[in-house]
Amino acid sequence: MIRVHITGRPRFAPLRARAANVLLALSILAGGAVAADAAAAEPHWSGLPIWGVEAEERGYSLPLPFGIGITAYSARQPVNIQDLQLGRNGLPPVSVKNFLVIDKVDTSQKNASAKFDVLVLPFLDVYVLLGYTTGTTNGLIQVPGETIGGILEPRALQLNASFNGPTYGGGFTLQGGTKVSEWRDLTAFAVADLNVTQTRLSFENETLIAHTKPVAKVFSGRVGLHGVVGPSTCAAVWVGAMYQRIQQEVAGDVAGTDLQFVVLQSPVQPWNTLVGGPVEFGKDFVFLLEGGVGERKSILGAVVYRF
Repeated sequence: MIRVHITGRPRFAPLRARAANVLLALSILAGGAVAADAAAAEPHWSGLPIWGVEAEERGYSLPLPFGIGITAYSARQPVNIQDLQLGRNGLPPVSVKNFLVIDKVDTSQKNASAKFDVLVLPFLDVYVLLGYTTGTTNGLIQVPGETIGGILEPRALQLNASFNGPTYGGGFTLQGGTKVSEWRDLTAFAVADLNVTQTRLSFENETLIAHTKPVAKVFSGRVGLHGVVGPSTCAAVWVGAMYQRIQQEVAGDVAGTDLQFVVLQSPVQPWNTLVGGPVEFGKDFVFLLEGGVGERKSILGAVVYRF
């Protein structure tokens, strides 16, 4: 969701963050669930979702078509620096990776965002989001031996940087389910989500100027069980996976100097495992909590109001 920005190093920080964002669009949690009784359906005042009345008359329970949500996301993961290019005086940057020893870079990111979604079809929800991302990058680059083209002297460079910026984007969610037991109206469901976000990146170190607005594509899929747990309360539990594809190239320069840089980077592991679920209070409010495990460790919390 660009949410994220994974890079915070001295010059190439934007890597990661986008993911954040962040973000997942699960505001429709059990959209394809089969209701216990198919009563006469009344259309929503908006007329949405399309074919919604027909779906409910066939026994499917649908969420209200509009949702406003607040999401908070935090993640930490290692990043590989595949190449570092340096240039001066406007000349094309050249690779210096053969002269450097780059330790694994650890990045962390946090994102808070607001999302507005619309259930267009019983199985399709579309949304836009706007948020803010902050993060840090920590690592070490060893410059051994000799001077590199007069640009870098032999030394150890600490890659500690903080970054932040607004994140915006959109995506869609596909969902469906089927009733598997009369006990608590137990329903099996699947949800797939894809979103694209961009972050206008800035460094807290004012000497670093980013020319790149990182773009992130995040795909996630979940399968789980949904059921009734109280008179007006439902809950679900799911497992799934998330894939982040982030912009590989980050470019910028150092303020007050003629030094330019280009960094090529990628996450050590683009996939991670997800475990979580929502609690629904009537049809109006949904609270969601989800954790991620693997090379990328994350936690997400969300509150959604539907109307």
